[in-house]
Amino acid sequence: MKHRGFWVMAGILVLSVLITSCIGRFPLTLKEIWEICTGTMQEAVKEDVFLKIRLSRAFFVGMTGAGLAVSGLVYQELLQNPLVSPDVLGVSGGACAGAVGAILMGGSALAVQASALAFGLLAVFLTIALSGLIGGQRTVNMILAGIVVKAVADAIIMGFKYFADPSRQLPSIDYWMMGSFHTVRWTEVRMVLPVVIAAFLVLWLMRWKLQVMSLGEEEARSLGIPAGRVKFICILAATVLVASSVSVTGVVAWTGLIVPHMVRFFTGDNLMKNFGICGCAGAVFMIWADTLARSLTAAEIPVSIITSAAGAVFLLAVLIRRRKRGEADT
Repeated sequence: MKHRGFWVMAGILVLSVLITSCIGRFPLTLKEIWEICTGTMQEAVKEDVFLKIRLSRAFFVGMTGAGLAVSGLVYQELLQNPLVSPDVLGVSGGACAGAVGAILMGGSALAVQASALAFGLLAVFLTIALSGLIGGQRTVNMILAGIVVKAVADAIIMGFKYFADPSRQLPSIDYWMMGSFHTVRWTEVRMVLPVVIAAFLVLWLMRWKLQVMSLGEEEARSLGIPAGRVKFICILAATVLVASSVSVTGVVAWTGLIVPHMVRFFTGDNLMKNFGICGCAGAVFMIWADTLARSLTAAEIPVSIITSAAGAVFLLAVLIRRRKRGEADT
Protein backbone atom coordinates (compact mmCIF):
# COMPACT_ATOMS: atom_id res chain seq x y z
CA MET A 1 0.00 0.00 0.00
CA LYS A 2 1.24 3.44 -1.00
CA HIS A 3 0.47 5.12 2.34
CA ARG A 4 0.97 2.10 4.59
CA GLY A 5 3.80 3.73 6.58
CA PHE A 6 1.68 6.80 7.36
CA TRP A 7 -1.33 4.78 8.55
CA VAL A 8 0.88 2.55 10.70
CA MET A 9 2.42 5.60 12.36
CA ALA A 10 -1.00 7.24 12.74
CA GLY A 11 -2.23 4.09 14.50
CA ILE A 12 0.78 4.19 16.83
CA LEU A 13 -0.04 7.84 17.55
CA VAL A 14 -3.65 7.04 18.54
CA LEU A 15 -2.50 4.16 20.77
CA SER A 16 0.13 6.42 22.36
CA VAL A 17 -2.48 9.04 23.22
CA LEU A 18 -4.75 6.42 24.81
CA ILE A 19 -2.00 4.67 26.78
CA THR A 20 -0.29 7.84 28.04
CA SER A 21 -3.65 9.28 29.08
CA CYS A 22 -3.90 6.41 31.58
CA ILE A 23 -0.54 7.29 33.16
CA GLY A 24 -0.25 9.84 35.93
CA ARG A 25 -0.72 10.54 39.60
CA PHE A 26 -4.44 9.97 39.08
CA PRO A 27 -4.40 6.71 37.06
CA LEU A 28 -7.09 5.81 34.57
CA THR A 29 -7.85 2.59 32.71
CA LEU A 30 -8.71 2.12 29.04
CA LYS A 31 -12.15 0.91 30.15
CA GLU A 32 -12.71 4.16 32.05
CA ILE A 33 -11.58 6.21 29.04
CA TRP A 34 -14.07 4.29 26.90
CA GLU A 35 -16.84 5.06 29.41
CA ILE A 36 -15.86 8.75 29.35
CA CYS A 37 -15.93 8.84 25.54
CA THR A 38 -19.31 7.06 25.38
CA GLY A 39 -20.86 9.20 28.12
CA THR A 40 -21.41 6.35 30.60
CA MET A 41 -18.79 7.42 33.16
CA GLN A 42 -20.38 8.10 36.56
CA GLU A 43 -17.36 9.75 38.24
CA ALA A 44 -17.08 13.42 37.29
CA VAL A 45 -13.52 13.69 38.63
CA LYS A 46 -12.17 11.08 36.22
CA GLU A 47 -14.06 12.68 33.37
CA ASP A 48 -12.51 16.08 34.16
CA VAL A 49 -9.02 14.61 34.47
CA PHE A 50 -9.22 13.02 31.03
CA LEU A 51 -11.17 15.64 29.06
CA LYS A 52 -9.92 18.86 30.62
CA ILE A 53 -6.32 17.99 31.54
CA ARG A 54 -4.82 14.94 29.82
CA LEU A 55 -6.58 15.07 26.47
CA SER A 56 -5.88 18.78 25.97
CA ARG A 57 -2.27 18.28 26.97
CA ALA A 58 -1.82 15.24 24.71
CA PHE A 59 -3.35 17.16 21.80
CA PHE A 60 -1.03 20.14 22.26
CA VAL A 61 2.03 17.96 22.90
CA GLY A 62 1.36 15.95 19.75
CA MET A 63 0.78 19.12 17.75
CA THR A 64 4.06 20.57 19.01
CA GLY A 65 6.02 17.42 18.23
CA ALA A 66 4.53 17.21 14.73
CA GLY A 67 5.26 20.89 14.08
CA LEU A 68 8.88 20.70 15.23
CA ALA A 69 9.53 17.49 13.27
CA VAL A 70 7.98 18.78 10.04
CA SER A 71 9.75 22.13 10.33
CA GLY A 72 13.06 20.30 10.78
CA LEU A 73 12.33 18.15 7.71
CA VAL A 74 11.48 21.24 5.65
CA TYR A 75 14.59 23.14 6.72
CA GLN A 76 16.83 20.15 5.99
CA GLU A 77 15.37 19.50 2.54
CA LEU A 78 15.00 23.14 1.52
CA LEU A 79 18.49 24.18 2.61
CA GLN A 80 20.04 20.87 1.45
CA ASN A 81 21.68 20.38 4.82
CA PRO A 82 20.90 17.31 6.99
CA LEU A 83 22.27 19.01 10.12
CA VAL A 84 20.01 22.06 10.26
CA SER A 85 17.05 22.25 12.61
CA PRO A 86 15.05 24.96 14.41
CA ASP A 87 17.67 24.86 17.19
CA VAL A 88 20.73 24.98 14.91
CA LEU A 89 19.30 27.74 12.69
CA GLY A 90 18.62 29.92 15.72
CA VAL A 91 14.84 29.85 15.15
CA SER A 92 14.08 28.44 18.60
CA GLY A 93 16.47 30.89 20.26
CA GLY A 94 15.07 33.87 18.35
CA ALA A 95 11.47 32.89 19.08
CA CYS A 96 12.36 32.37 22.73
CA ALA A 97 13.97 35.83 22.90
CA GLY A 98 10.85 37.41 21.44
CA ALA A 99 8.56 35.54 23.82
CA VAL A 100 10.66 36.38 26.89
CA GLY A 101 10.71 40.06 25.92
CA ALA A 102 6.92 40.11 25.55
CA ILE A 103 6.49 38.32 28.89
CA LEU A 104 8.68 40.86 30.70
CA MET A 105 6.68 43.72 29.18
CA GLY A 106 3.48 42.16 30.47
CA GLY A 107 2.14 41.28 27.04
CA SER A 108 -0.93 39.12 26.47
CA ALA A 109 -0.73 35.55 25.23
CA LEU A 110 -1.38 36.80 21.69
CA ALA A 111 1.42 39.37 22.04
CA VAL A 112 3.82 36.67 23.25
CA GLN A 113 2.93 34.48 20.24
CA ALA A 114 3.32 37.36 17.77
CA SER A 115 6.65 38.40 19.27
CA ALA A 116 7.94 34.82 19.18
CA LEU A 117 6.97 34.53 15.51
CA ALA A 118 8.56 37.84 14.56
CA PHE A 119 11.86 37.09 16.28
CA GLY A 120 11.88 33.51 14.97
CA LEU A 121 11.50 34.75 11.40
CA LEU A 122 14.19 37.36 11.94
CA ALA A 123 16.55 34.70 13.27
CA VAL A 124 16.13 32.28 10.35
CA PHE A 125 16.50 34.95 7.67
CA LEU A 126 19.57 36.34 9.44
CA THR A 127 21.05 32.83 9.45
CA ILE A 128 20.44 32.42 5.71
CA ALA A 129 21.88 35.87 4.96
CA LEU A 130 24.97 35.30 7.12
CA SER A 131 25.63 31.90 5.56
CA GLY A 132 25.80 33.61 2.17
CA LEU A 133 28.28 36.18 3.48
CA ILE A 134 30.50 33.56 5.10
CA GLY A 135 30.86 31.51 1.92
CA GLY A 136 32.62 28.17 1.74
CA GLN A 137 31.03 24.74 2.12
CA ARG A 138 27.23 24.98 2.31
CA THR A 139 26.86 22.31 4.99
CA VAL A 140 29.32 24.07 7.29
CA ASN A 141 28.54 27.76 6.74
CA MET A 142 24.84 27.31 7.55
CA ILE A 143 25.75 25.77 10.91
CA LEU A 144 28.30 28.51 11.65
CA ALA A 145 25.76 31.21 10.79
CA GLY A 146 23.18 29.50 13.01
CA ILE A 147 25.67 29.44 15.89
CA VAL A 148 26.24 33.19 15.49
CA VAL A 149 22.51 33.99 15.42
CA LYS A 150 21.83 31.70 18.38
CA ALA A 151 24.62 33.43 20.34
CA VAL A 152 23.02 36.82 19.65
CA ALA A 153 19.61 35.48 20.72
CA ASP A 154 21.14 34.03 23.91
CA ALA A 155 22.75 37.43 24.64
CA ILE A 156 19.38 39.15 24.23
CA ILE A 157 17.72 36.60 26.52
CA MET A 158 20.43 37.08 29.15
CA GLY A 159 19.90 40.84 28.92
CA PHE A 160 16.18 40.37 29.52
CA LYS A 161 16.91 38.06 32.45
CA TYR A 162 19.28 40.65 33.95
CA PHE A 163 16.44 43.18 34.13
CA ALA A 164 13.86 40.63 35.32
CA ASP A 165 12.64 40.52 38.91
CA PRO A 166 14.98 37.93 40.52
CA SER A 167 12.38 36.67 42.97
CA ARG A 168 9.29 36.60 40.75
CA GLN A 169 10.10 36.65 37.02
CA LEU A 170 13.57 35.10 36.75
CA PRO A 171 12.79 31.60 38.14
CA SER A 172 9.70 31.28 35.95
CA ILE A 173 11.64 32.38 32.85
CA ASP A 174 14.42 29.87 33.51
CA TYR A 175 11.94 27.02 33.94
CA TRP A 176 9.91 28.13 30.92
CA MET A 177 13.01 28.19 28.71
CA MET A 178 13.68 24.50 29.42
CA GLY A 179 10.33 23.55 27.91
CA SER A 180 7.26 22.28 29.72
CA PHE A 181 3.61 21.52 28.95
CA HIS A 182 2.30 21.69 32.52
CA THR A 183 0.23 24.85 31.91
CA VAL A 184 -1.42 23.65 28.70
CA ARG A 185 -5.21 23.45 28.61
CA TRP A 186 -7.80 23.80 25.84
CA THR A 187 -7.39 27.60 25.92
CA GLU A 188 -3.82 27.29 24.64
CA VAL A 189 -4.89 24.70 22.07
CA ARG A 190 -7.58 27.02 20.66
CA MET A 191 -5.14 29.92 20.56
CA VAL A 192 -2.44 28.08 18.58
CA LEU A 193 -4.41 25.55 16.53
CA PRO A 194 -5.62 27.86 13.69
CA VAL A 195 -2.08 29.12 13.05
CA VAL A 196 -0.61 25.61 13.12
CA ILE A 197 -3.27 24.22 10.77
CA ALA A 198 -2.65 27.06 8.29
CA ALA A 199 1.12 26.47 8.35
CA PHE A 200 0.73 22.69 7.96
CA LEU A 201 -1.70 23.16 5.07
CA VAL A 202 0.70 25.47 3.24
CA LEU A 203 3.59 23.01 3.58
CA TRP A 204 1.37 20.03 2.65
CA LEU A 205 0.18 21.73 -0.54
CA MET A 206 3.74 22.67 -1.48
CA ARG A 207 5.40 19.37 -0.58
CA TRP A 208 5.93 18.33 -4.21
CA LYS A 209 7.66 21.66 -4.89
CA LEU A 210 9.79 21.06 -1.79
CA GLN A 211 10.71 17.66 -3.24
CA VAL A 212 11.99 19.37 -6.39
CA MET A 213 13.67 22.15 -4.39
CA SER A 214 15.68 19.53 -2.52
CA LEU A 215 17.48 18.85 -5.82
CA GLY A 216 18.74 22.45 -5.90
CA GLU A 217 17.38 25.88 -6.82
CA GLU A 218 18.77 25.78 -10.36
CA GLU A 219 17.07 22.46 -11.02
CA ALA A 220 13.80 23.82 -9.65
CA ARG A 221 13.96 26.94 -11.84
CA SER A 222 14.64 24.81 -14.91
CA LEU A 223 11.36 22.98 -14.19
CA GLY A 224 9.42 26.24 -13.93
CA ILE A 225 9.23 26.49 -10.13
CA PRO A 226 9.73 30.02 -8.68
CA ALA A 227 12.48 28.92 -6.28
CA GLY A 228 12.80 32.19 -4.37
CA ARG A 229 9.09 32.49 -3.67
CA VAL A 230 8.73 28.83 -2.70
CA LYS A 231 11.74 29.07 -0.37
CA PHE A 232 10.36 32.18 1.35
CA ILE A 233 6.85 30.76 1.82
CA CYS A 234 8.08 27.40 3.13
CA ILE A 235 10.57 28.96 5.54
CA LEU A 236 7.81 31.28 6.78
CA ALA A 237 5.40 28.38 7.34
CA ALA A 238 8.04 26.19 9.04
CA THR A 239 9.03 29.05 11.33
CA VAL A 240 5.37 29.64 12.24
CA LEU A 241 5.18 26.01 13.40
CA VAL A 242 8.22 26.47 15.66
CA ALA A 243 7.24 29.87 17.03
CA SER A 244 3.68 28.76 17.80
CA SER A 245 4.87 26.03 20.16
CA VAL A 246 7.78 28.00 21.64
CA SER A 247 5.46 30.88 22.55
CA VAL A 248 3.51 28.53 24.87
CA THR A 249 5.94 25.84 26.02
CA GLY A 250 9.44 27.30 25.76
CA VAL A 251 12.27 25.69 23.82
CA VAL A 252 11.98 21.93 23.21
CA ALA A 253 15.41 20.76 22.07
CA TRP A 254 16.50 18.16 19.48
CA THR A 255 13.07 17.17 18.16
CA GLY A 256 13.36 19.09 14.90
CA LEU A 257 16.78 17.58 14.20
CA ILE A 258 16.47 13.97 15.25
CA VAL A 259 12.92 12.96 14.22
CA PRO A 260 13.45 13.58 10.45
CA HIS A 261 16.61 11.45 10.66
CA MET A 262 14.69 8.71 12.49
CA VAL A 263 12.07 8.69 9.74
CA ARG A 264 14.67 8.61 6.94
CA PHE A 265 16.50 5.83 8.76
CA PHE A 266 13.45 3.55 8.49
CA THR A 267 11.65 4.77 5.34
CA GLY A 268 14.30 6.27 3.06
CA ASP A 269 14.84 9.77 1.72
CA ASN A 270 11.59 10.78 0.00
CA LEU A 271 9.98 14.01 1.18
CA MET A 272 6.60 13.30 -0.41
CA LYS A 273 6.42 9.97 1.43
CA ASN A 274 7.99 11.17 4.67
CA PHE A 275 5.99 14.35 5.24
CA GLY A 276 2.99 12.79 6.98
CA ILE A 277 5.06 10.04 8.62
CA CYS A 278 7.41 12.66 10.06
CA GLY A 279 4.52 14.62 11.56
CA CYS A 280 3.05 11.52 13.23
CA ALA A 281 6.50 10.34 14.41
CA GLY A 282 7.23 13.75 15.93
CA ALA A 283 3.91 13.66 17.77
CA VAL A 284 4.59 10.13 19.12
CA PHE A 285 8.13 11.07 20.18
CA MET A 286 6.94 14.18 22.01
CA ILE A 287 3.97 12.49 23.70
CA TRP A 288 6.16 9.78 25.23
CA ALA A 289 8.87 12.32 26.18
CA ASP A 290 6.26 14.44 27.95
CA THR A 291 4.83 11.36 29.68
CA LEU A 292 8.27 10.53 31.06
CA ALA A 293 8.81 14.15 32.09
CA ARG A 294 5.64 14.21 34.18
CA SER A 295 5.94 10.65 35.56
CA LEU A 296 9.60 9.92 36.38
CA THR A 297 9.75 12.05 39.54
CA ALA A 298 7.34 13.53 42.05
CA ALA A 299 7.88 16.97 40.52
CA GLU A 300 7.52 17.39 36.76
CA ILE A 301 10.87 17.85 35.01
CA PRO A 302 11.43 19.97 31.86
CA VAL A 303 10.73 17.97 28.72
CA SER A 304 13.92 19.16 26.99
CA ILE A 305 15.91 17.00 29.41
CA ILE A 306 14.15 13.92 28.00
CA THR A 307 14.27 14.96 24.34
CA SER A 308 17.95 15.92 24.53
CA ALA A 309 18.94 12.62 26.15
CA ALA A 310 16.87 10.54 23.70
CA GLY A 311 18.13 12.51 20.73
CA ALA A 312 21.76 12.16 21.72
CA VAL A 313 21.43 8.40 22.22
CA PHE A 314 19.69 7.91 18.86
CA LEU A 315 22.19 10.07 16.98
CA LEU A 316 25.07 8.15 18.54
CA ALA A 317 23.44 4.86 17.52
CA VAL A 318 23.03 6.10 13.94
CA LEU A 319 26.66 7.20 13.74
CA ILE A 320 27.90 3.86 15.09
CA ARG A 321 25.68 1.97 12.64
CA ARG A 322 26.96 4.03 9.72
CA ARG A 323 30.54 3.43 10.79
CA LYS A 324 29.97 -0.33 10.95
CA ARG A 325 28.35 -0.26 7.51
CA GLY A 326 31.33 1.66 6.17
CA GLU A 327 33.75 -0.88 7.64
CA ALA A 328 31.66 -3.71 6.20
CA ASP A 329 31.72 -2.10 2.73
CA THR A 330 35.50 -1.80 2.81
